[in-house]
Amino acid sequence: MINKIKKNLSKNMLLYTLIAIVSGILLGHFFNMKSLSKLTIPIIFVMIYPMMVNFSLSSLKKIKESKKPLIEALVVNFVFAPALMYFLTTIFAVSPQMKLAMMLLSLAPASSMGLGYIGIAEGHMVSGAIIVALAFILSIFVYPFAGHYLTIGTSLSVPVSLILQNLLIILIAPLILGIITREYIEKKHGAEKFLKIKPYFSSLTLIMLYLLIFVIFASKSKLILNNLGDIWLLLPIALLYYGITIFFVLMLNKHVFKFEYGHHQAVVFTSVSKNVALTIAILVSVFGKEGQYLAVFPAIMALFQAPLIMIYLKFSGKIRRWFEK
Repeated sequence: MINKIKKNLSKNMLLYTLIAIVSGILLGHFFNMKSLSKLTIPIIFVMIYPMMVNFSLSSLKKIKESKKPLIEALVVNFVFAPALMYFLTTIFAVSPQMKLAMMLLSLAPASSMGLGYIGIAEGHMVSGAIIVALAFILSIFVYPFAGHYLTIGTSLSVPVSLILQNLLIILIAPLILGIITREYIEKKHGAEKFLKIKPYFSSLTLIMLYLLIFVIFASKSKLILNNLGDIWLLLPIALLYYGITIFFVLMLNKHVFKFEYGHHQAVVFTSVSKNVALTIAILVSVFGKEGQYLAVFPAIMALFQAPLIMIYLKFSGKIRRWFEK
């Protein structure tokens, strides 16, 4: 029964995503659902925790295999992504304010949903966890350096507490609880019992992912409807940015680095997805009232990010078969 539910949730991924988006916008339009944003962090935690149950202490021994994916992901995140975003925002001649916000977003570490995507795609969770941790730590130093040039000398204060909070919620706590849960189940009931209940964890992650998408669009419904002009302006930039980045990493990992499927997915989901919340926090804390206006642009990009990555996620099976050839 649970395997059928899991298969249904995976097979109809785009349908459930569309339902979550449309119902979120409609309900957010007729009712004040802005307070739903407070549920984002708990939902993300519950989404990632089941994936971390797949961790075992023995899997941590494979940490050396993550060196090349780590280096590639960091280069894509902090070099390729901002270079591509600069090119796109220049080509489309956006306003200086939008360009600044988009450049800061392109430098952001992985989104809070990044590890969840890796787990759903059955990617290499160890590599993903290492990439996320180091990218967040490096962002503490990258943001002030980049901000000095992007804002013509303005000093960007990085909310270190927010970065540490992200690491705790999306990595450290779920990882520790996940390992404890798996070790307990295997010692108490055996490895076979764990394999039987494993589909429950995967199904819970997918359900939480759809719920998270609903919450994002419901809480930002007013923002969507009040900024349709900016949405249409950012649409081609989002399509090109995410499309080109995914294609670039895909070709690089298949034909140049010849990574196996798991490491490829770890790189994709930790370098393509961006932490919108961190970007917004920096813009608001540094630029005050103007920062609240600037924050609209990364918030709009978040509306494109989730559906576009879900489309890519839908093709994980075909991508796996391609990598295994």
